[in-house]
Formats: sequence, C-alpha cells, structure tokens
Amino acid sequence: MNSKTPITGIWGGISLHLAALSLLVATTSDAATLPWQKLRPVGQGQMHWLWFKLYDATLFSESGRYQPGHYPQALTLTYARAIERDDLLGATSSEWQRLGLGSDAERQRWLGQLAALWPDVQAGDKLTFYVDKGGTGHFWWQEKPLGTLADPQFSAAFLAIWLADNSRDPALTRRLRGQP
Repeated sequence: MNSKTPITGIWGGISLHLAALSLLVATTSDAATLPWQKLRPVGQGQMHWLWFKLYDATLFSESGRYQPGHYPQALTLTYARAIERDDLLGATSSEWQRLGLGSDAERQRWLGQLAALWPDVQAGDKLTFYVDKGGTGHFWWQEKPLGTLADPQFSAAFLAIWLADNSRDPALTRRLRGQP
C-alpha cells in the first residue's frame, strides 16, 4: 500500500496543477474578451456615399434589441476605404449640428477629445464605440483601446448619428435597430 502512495501523491499534484492551469486559462480568456463581445447583435447595414461603400456598421446590445438610452450598447464600423481623421471629425461635427445635438461649446469640446483619440482609418480597419452601463463611452480601434469619454451626453449624441429618427440614412438606422 505504501508503494502506491508516491504515485497517488504525484497524480494528485498533477491534478491540482491541471485544475489551477484550467482556472488560469479560463480567467485569462474571459479577461481577453472585449466588452462588446459579450453583447448580442441587434442589426447591421452599410453606409454609402454616392456609389462608394464607406463602411459596414453593426449595433450590439445586451438583449439583442435596440432600446434608446439603455446601455451597454456598442457600434462597430468596419471601413471599406481610407478616410482621414479630419474628414471623420468634419462629418461628425456636421451631423451633430444637423441633428441639433449638444451646444456649440459641447460639440467643440467633444471634437477636441475625438481629435486626440481617432486615427486616420484604412480599408479593413474597425472602430468600435462601446457605451457601458453608466453611459461612459469607450473607443476601440482594431480591438485596442483608444480612450474614454465619461460624458453620457456625448455617448448619446455619438450614437444618435446612426440611431436618431432623423439620421442621415433612415434605412441604415432601421437596419441597425433591427427593424424591417
């Protein structure tokens, strides 16, 4: 019986190490999951300018349904062509102004914050805007964090570019919201 004790001890030790390794792998893979990857897709569509495709867009939410102001939500844009950061900022500014979102001072502050975060984009690049439960917005580029804007009014205004009833592309808005 004593001759079996060392083997049992070895197997017991190996089992303990395997269990610890499994826990470490599970924890590491969960930590590597990006926050919006835990959300469910709501809808998707494409944005075109004239006959040029600009990007694919996908909206995500916790329930898989669109509920205005109910977070977390995420919007991922996968660009089909190169666009300079200044052009992205200009289009964002124009949409906020057209939609009447934020005061002039707020829009200028938001644009300054975006200018410090956003890169130029190339075809195939992904920009994700994730809004957490508290309404704080987090930008990710190519699944790497770009920065955070802790103003819930900014988060709502940014998403409104795509999701507002009077958005520039109502068909895209309906598709993102999961509506027919």
